[in-house]
Amino acid sequence: MVGLTYASGELVKIDPLTGLSGRAGVPFLTPDPGVPLRMATNAPKLTPEKAWKTQPSLRKVVGFIARNVASVPWKVYERLDDNDRARASGSLAERTLRQPQRFLSGFKLMERLTIDKCLYDRWAVLLTPDGVPHRIPPRALVIESNAMDEIQFVGVNVAGRTVDVTDLPLALGTGWDAWSGDGISPLTTLDAILREQANAVEWRAKLWDERPKFSGIVKRPLNAPKWSETQRTRWVQSFREFRAGQAGGAPIFEDGMEWEDWTSGYSPKDAMDIEGRRLTDAEVASAFYIPPELVGAREGTFSNISAFRQMLFGPALGPHFEEFEQAFNSELVPTLAGDQFYAEMDRQTAINGSLIEQSRVLSTAVGGPWMTRAEARAMQNLPKIDGSEELIVPLNVTEGGQASPQDGVTGAQTDERGIAADEEQQT
Repeated sequence: MVGLTYASGELVKIDPLTGLSGRAGVPFLTPDPGVPLRMATNAPKLTPEKAWKTQPSLRKVVGFIARNVASVPWKVYERLDDNDRARASGSLAERTLRQPQRFLSGFKLMERLTIDKCLYDRWAVLLTPDGVPHRIPPRALVIESNAMDEIQFVGVNVAGRTVDVTDLPLALGTGWDAWSGDGISPLTTLDAILREQANAVEWRAKLWDERPKFSGIVKRPLNAPKWSETQRTRWVQSFREFRAGQAGGAPIFEDGMEWEDWTSGYSPKDAMDIEGRRLTDAEVASAFYIPPELVGAREGTFSNISAFRQMLFGPALGPHFEEFEQAFNSELVPTLAGDQFYAEMDRQTAINGSLIEQSRVLSTAVGGPWMTRAEARAMQNLPKIDGSEELIVPLNVTEGGQASPQDGVTGAQTDERGIAADEEQQT
């Protein structure tokens, strides 16, 4: 149970399991708090909830961003001096960031915060007095700013009333707004494109349901014997079954009936279904600064996909990492561990590429082997062996003896694709 106060000064309690509890101590479930007035003025016509449910392109791109950001783990360090730091993997801060709550992992917390940022342009994490981080849903986040667009008040809309959390440790992020310190949802900008895609999908669905499944008409001679109502009903029913694909492989024509092709109207190719979806994917990906090749909106080759992957954790997702790191290190991490501690998202591991690429670059940079046997065994989750902590330097790789430690390596050198360099030169 966490004690907070309303903006009016009235004491309330928020139970993570039961919602809001009044002064009498009788818990009741919190209803939908609604949308704060300021946020309602900037709300797009296509709400984030509806867009997440009905827009495949948006969900694909935002989900791609959120999963990749969340897949980069937090690491906490203790700052010993300006040029020295120590990893604090067992600190309360890192343990809290990796497992914020019992049924909430660090991955899911960061995934939800990234989705909040992409869909609402605002996100917040509250550290309650018991040391537990709580994500504040954007729909319940109340932000007030002064004439300089500086945030002065942060609250949580609970059951239609505002709980003041300004004085509690907060990690907060908002986008740009012309008239406040709040943000404007990117869906406001993408609204026209997404509505166009929704209309196209609806039109194509009606086209497939209502148009004939084949292009042609059936002609019956004028001098053909007149059918009885039973005969006509039987033939029409059999043709409808054929049209629905429920019986037979071909219709049965009677009394000199003839088939005449009818090429007017739209075919599936004319509707350009796949092209339209790829165009929307590319537009949404570009709006979130993601290379369309990474979400399948445009075809790519092996070489440029590898380059785009390097860009993903650099200029594409780098601003997300930087914003989260600065916000968490401003209040949450110092509150959990102390002012000498700070947290980083280990994006360098994701950028570095494969172990083969890292080994080649690092061995050349340091002029010799750079990993001990103990470190290599730890990477493979193997037990430690006594005497494996020393760095082994081969006799043919001595200090100053060669321009590169790789000059003395015997055997074929392979690139990141596993292709021998000498074989590639021969081809």
